[in-house]
Amino acid sequence: MNYLAEKIIGLVLCTVFGVTALTGAPSASSDLSSIMPLKPISVEPYLIKPTTTTSSTVYIDPHTTACEQFSALAINLGWPADQRTVLESIMKRESNCTPNAINRKDPYGGSRGLLQINGSWHKWLIGKGIITNKRNLLHAEINLLAGLEIYNYGVERYGFGWGPWSVK
Repeated sequence: MNYLAEKIIGLVLCTVFGVTALTGAPSASSDLSSIMPLKPISVEPYLIKPTTTTSSTVYIDPHTTACEQFSALAINLGWPADQRTVLESIMKRESNCTPNAINRKDPYGGSRGLLQINGSWHKWLIGKGIITNKRNLLHAEINLLAGLEIYNYGVERYGFGWGPWSVK
């Protein structure tokens, strides 16, 4: 049966190539502009522009780990660049760099997202206009912005931003 299938496929391919050779299909080196007029395509709508105008914009390399990609996004969102390594380790420990991770064991209604922001912060973040509900924290960009707000709160109040994540 397998040998028969190979013969049929071979017969079909020979027929297609034979008909193509007889009808004089255009070669790959022929000028296609005479067959179909071409007009330039604008790539502008497809370019991803950074959302920040600061000089610390970081290229997000798609060939790196998820943690490295999310930490690059965080820097582009305003996180201090010198905190990138700590941020990566926090995301790895808290969510294994999974944006939609949920820990339902948190006594304040569950921890969510890359930074596992717990329910005790929900009302505060809603008041700041960063989230409208706890499900917003499952989006990487929103979670990182919320985390940055919590980090900055720690810096302003205690002089150290990583307190909510138990980093000393």
